[in-house]
Amino acid sequence: MKLIGVLGGTSWPSTILPYRLLNEEVERRLGERHSARIVLYSIDYHDIRSAYSADWSVIPPLLRREIDTLLRFAPDCWMIANNTLHKIYDQLAPGLPAAPPMFHAIKLVRAHLLESRTHKALLLGTRFTMEDGYYADPLVAAGIEVVIPQEEDRIRIGAIQTRLANGEMDAAFTSYFAQLIEAHAAQGCEAVILGCTELPLAITTASSVLPLVDPLVLQCRACVDFALR
Repeated sequence: MKLIGVLGGTSWPSTILPYRLLNEEVERRLGERHSARIVLYSIDYHDIRSAYSADWSVIPPLLRREIDTLLRFAPDCWMIANNTLHKIYDQLAPGLPAAPPMFHAIKLVRAHLLESRTHKALLLGTRFTMEDGYYADPLVAAGIEVVIPQEEDRIRIGAIQTRLANGEMDAAFTSYFAQLIEAHAAQGCEAVILGCTELPLAITTASSVLPLVDPLVLQCRACVDFALR
């Protein structure tokens, strides 16, 4: 089994999820007591997170340093357990080694939506992710209509995401998202993209009338596919 690298720490609650998903996927495929070979590098997110509302130009060298640290553990493939950082990764990618392969959340989401013939999808995430084109533009270019909630909902979703990232959980979060998704289903949305790693903590298949497209799940499956070749 090949070694899977995970760049996490971009909130500790969401970093737990890929560790669990990778191990569950390996056990499902190989049987009981099998587990994934994982290098989980949990970064100190403070400096990067603080720059989101200040000077984005400082983020690329910070992220490059963290990626270089992860790659020194010599994983055979790797993933970033954070959607927003894919925007910065795309800037760094030309200067990064081609191997080991990195499984890109947005590219995997695009491929999944095309394969499932989804024409209209609701994008949920941080306010930045919903409003900035880094996530929606590649999907739109592939012919997929991307819908984002109204501003009032974007503000509320951002507030919930912050609380989830701090380790808070409230049943009201799940209820709110269930109603939001139902409203967008009535407007023709066919799937929901969970474009923030904390959202699966509050949105589940049991609470959603629409299929969920979880980038973390897609990344973990792709990593396990590679690791078990």
